[in-house]
Amino acid sequence: MFRTLAFIAIALGACAPAPAPSLEGCRLNATHNVTWSNTSAQDVVTARADGPTCAQAVVNFTVRNANGDPLWTFASTYYDMTIGGAPPPNTSAPTDAEVGAFLNGWANVEVTRSSDLPSWSEGAASLSESASPFSYDTAFDREAYEALRARASPMLCFAAAAEAVRCLVIDPLSNAPTEIVAYGP
Repeated sequence: MFRTLAFIAIALGACAPAPAPSLEGCRLNATHNVTWSNTSAQDVVTARADGPTCAQAVVNFTVRNANGDPLWTFASTYYDMTIGGAPPPNTSAPTDAEVGAFLNGWANVEVTRSSDLPSWSEGAASLSESASPFSYDTAFDREAYEALRARASPMLCFAAAAEAVRCLVIDPLSNAPTEIVAYGP
């Protein structure tokens, strides 16, 4: 009896109409080319918004190499990236133009050098103790951080929140992107 009921439930579920794809929604993107992971081929930075509405969109920041292979991706929400959290009640939804302008700005990153980062003073307990006016965080110990900084490697920094930035370099040992530092107020 149980098998028969289970079969009927599965059969009825299979016959249920699939939801129709939405013809509306927020599907926007912006791209920017940079020379970062390979000096002889440009990478492509894509900032994308995707959701039922632009107010409900997930925004993604993706870096792909010249072959189209993903090197790095980061996801957040439009509101976290622009105002630092959920919108206040009765906030009007962002327009396609507003989200498009945000995406264009987000994708338009520049490549700098790891040597541009602040030094980590000897004897300081953390990088933040050495640097100001921002609060800096790194997963590396002082020796590894300073070695990466001294290499003057190409560094790609991107917004990771309304008031936060993450910076990436290509790890010389693994040849893969790694976050060298994050900073903000």
